[in-house]
Amino acid sequence: MEADLDFSISYSKDFSNTETIHSISEKKLKPLESPNIGFENGLYWFKVILNEDVLNKLIVFDLLGSNITKITVFQNSKIVPYKELDKTHFSLLVNSKFENPVYYLRVQFDNEVYFPLQLKTYEQGQLEAKYSYFINGAYYGFVLMVFIVNLFFYISLKDKTFLYYCFFLIVITIIILDYDGLLNTIIPNFFSRYGRVLTHFFVSFSGALFANQFLNINYYLPKSNKTGVFLLFITMCSYLLFFPTNKFLFVAIGDTFSMLVLLHYWGIGIIISKKYKFSRFFVVGYSLILFSSVLFIVPLNWGLNTFTVSLKTVKFGALFEMLILTYAITYRVKILQKENHQFKTAIQEYLHKINFLESNSSNPSETNIEVLVSENNLSEREADVLLLIFKGYTNKRIGDELFISLNTVKYHIRNIYQKLNIKSKNEAIDILSKIKEEV
Repeated sequence: MEADLDFSISYSKDFSNTETIHSISEKKLKPLESPNIGFENGLYWFKVILNEDVLNKLIVFDLLGSNITKITVFQNSKIVPYKELDKTHFSLLVNSKFENPVYYLRVQFDNEVYFPLQLKTYEQGQLEAKYSYFINGAYYGFVLMVFIVNLFFYISLKDKTFLYYCFFLIVITIIILDYDGLLNTIIPNFFSRYGRVLTHFFVSFSGALFANQFLNINYYLPKSNKTGVFLLFITMCSYLLFFPTNKFLFVAIGDTFSMLVLLHYWGIGIIISKKYKFSRFFVVGYSLILFSSVLFIVPLNWGLNTFTVSLKTVKFGALFEMLILTYAITYRVKILQKENHQFKTAIQEYLHKINFLESNSSNPSETNIEVLVSENNLSEREADVLLLIFKGYTNKRIGDELFISLNTVKYHIRNIYQKLNIKSKNEAIDILSKIKEEV
């Protein structure tokens, strides 16, 4: 593929909107060393000097991304008309027929100030656009397939984890669509500015929901959620401050705390993975999309030029995450279903054993359960579940009887198993029965 055209570029800020093409052309502008300029959104001027070998050619000013609101092109102190070649980003076709190789671009940024200018010939630009459409079509087609697969698993396995992951996947995809510029072709411009901020918040919110459900944090590490909620609150407040102030600084702060929320739950996954194998898939699958997003968004927002990655790397991380986490959820469901069956069987076995040992009771089942509830500090709902387990009800029937979800039934069964210390008590009864037989 043909290389991009060479040029030099410099820039100047014009937040007060006082500069004209005549005044800016007399100033010495600062060389642009990196396209990442930072969070100070507003009006900027860019001076672009072309090499003389591109004169008298049709050239394209190509600016990937969706952060630019408006561009005006000047040459020889006059506005130069241009044709927009792409709806996803600013791709401007101009005729470089004048002898003066200097262009000035007046650019309005409402979001992060990012100016990745590339100059191409018209033919090169058309060829690269076709290649980009093909790659994007393949990527988003795969995303749609993964979304449908997870919906199918939710319908067939009745596990909400798949539904939470679909929510998380939708939000991530919208963010990537936005950075790709494709969101401009779907959502009207009036929604883009505020919808973008809202979607950024939902990244951390949906990620926290999914992590909570997948890792069962409310059971294993319930106190850690307080930290997550606190970080989410700061994230939300930061984003909200953008609306009255129009300062992208608050979005940059919000994005940073949003990444901290996701890092927090990733860290919880590491802690839980020491005991439960399915959590290791979460840690691995989450890691590449998480760290590639951090290294893409944070430098972009804060104007950092080191340790940065491209949007292509983020997409690769997203593909990796989709494959690993979809498998991880199905693996987790199988493990938890097997574990739940073992817990329930052990509880039933224990209840029948103590009934047999204390068969002189007038109503052994309910009497013994009342004692178990009292001695082991079971909740009222756990007591109801325990009694229905003794009666031989299936999980679904228990849920229908008590008007609770299947996942809630499983949650109570796990709690009952832990609170009653079933494993140790079953072993103790077996030892006691063996001693009695020997006597």
